[in-house]
Amino acid sequence: MNQLVQLYFDSFESCFRILHFPSFQAGYEGYMKDPRAAKTSFVVKLLLVMSNAASLLDDAGLQQELRAKARSWIHVAQSWLSAPIEKDGLSMDGLQVHCLLLLARLVNCVEDLVWISAGSLMRMAIQMGLHQDPDHLGGMALLQKEIRRRLWYTILEMNVQAALDSGMRPMITADEFDTRPPSNLSDDDLDNGTGTQADSPEEVAPTPTRASFQCLLATSVLLRLEATRVINALQEEPSYDRVLRLGEELALACRNATVSIDHHKSVAKNLWPTEFPYSCCDHFHRRFLLCLHLPYAAKAAQNPLYSYSSKVGLEAALDLVSLLDDEMYRRLLLVGGGMFRDILTRGAMLVFLELITQLENESSAFVKKRNRARREPFLEDARNIVQYAQDRLWHGETNVKSYVFVSMAMGQVDAMLSDSSTKDAIVKSASESPVVCHGILRSTAANLLSRMTTNAGAFGTGGVAMAVPSVDDIDFDFMIDGNIDFGLAGSWFVRQWEDEI
Repeated sequence: MNQLVQLYFDSFESCFRILHFPSFQAGYEGYMKDPRAAKTSFVVKLLLVMSNAASLLDDAGLQQELRAKARSWIHVAQSWLSAPIEKDGLSMDGLQVHCLLLLARLVNCVEDLVWISAGSLMRMAIQMGLHQDPDHLGGMALLQKEIRRRLWYTILEMNVQAALDSGMRPMITADEFDTRPPSNLSDDDLDNGTGTQADSPEEVAPTPTRASFQCLLATSVLLRLEATRVINALQEEPSYDRVLRLGEELALACRNATVSIDHHKSVAKNLWPTEFPYSCCDHFHRRFLLCLHLPYAAKAAQNPLYSYSSKVGLEAALDLVSLLDDEMYRRLLLVGGGMFRDILTRGAMLVFLELITQLENESSAFVKKRNRARREPFLEDARNIVQYAQDRLWHGETNVKSYVFVSMAMGQVDAMLSDSSTKDAIVKSASESPVVCHGILRSTAANLLSRMTTNAGAFGTGGVAMAVPSVDDIDFDFMIDGNIDFGLAGSWFVRQWEDEI
């Protein structure tokens, strides 16, 4: 428990400021002394803190065991929030539990209807007045003001991220709240009442604190809200001029984030024990730039007008792929859902699209030879994506489409590099990759059933036997029926394979 609590505060609390560490630590110490005296809301928070941190453990066996427990803990938290006494949920404790629960569902891929839950969380916060700056709400201690501001901007962040993933518009606009961004103050300063708030969102203390990354995200949240509305517009496609303007502003926000991250690394080397907070902050910025340019980058091969989107989108995609180099953040990318699937759901398409376009445009053997060496890092990124897609299956992913998709794309690229038949390579990859998926899922199912059998034996009661199915009872025929639906029928990227096959 000690390890998981510390791991959570060293990771997710960098960008999602949900808990005040000294207050949580005091409650934790009291819980360890007398668990029965602890408030139910605190116990639920503790379960969710451990649920979020379990995915980051470097012990694979322990991680698997705790992630299985995490799903039970998540259901406990959902039950507590669903209790008939609604006033328990309409409190600061209730908001914190709701935020932790939403994050835990994403981290552990229990993510159905997260956008709906994020909207419910937003309405709860508005009902409690968090959309109004606490300076307008009468006398209140600095600690309480800052906790309200931190929670409001955490809820804003969760809402805009969930809206982007769901293809829906955010639940709020800039005109509907006036809460000032949180101050760049450490928890100890808040606890002692020694800090003061900056006069403007742009004024950031020169000394980094553990609140700095939320302050940085807060400076761009209005821009990212606008970008999400443009990206997910339903009725009409925005003008490309507007896309370019938004893209420039998002690119500037990404550059500012990079400068701030570099500053943190150089000035406060011991503030964070891992690279996780830097990766998280960078990811939350760059994914909007990728999503904004993605539909236009896909058209660039047919319309050179969109070549700028191709360039910017590819750079953003490669930046996301580079997150796999962060060992701890990679653990999250292997198991997480929603925003943590970006590399496969969006980035992979642009990476392979660019590789195939480059290879198609090479006019001679001399050009191929000249480009081979400088393309190797690019190819390495593509191979890393394929390996990453397979690793996600080993870590519990059950949707095989992504792995089959990138395997076919890699097969086409390899065939073009070797001047062999792309049709044969695509057909081979399309045949072999489902077999790989079948083996992984079968192995995963066997391990799961083994644990079920063990638990059934441990908790069996006399003459009542639990019927535990064997792995042979599970129907894997859907993996080899030849009717896999890629869900991308409108994409020329897939149509080219359909034509060749």
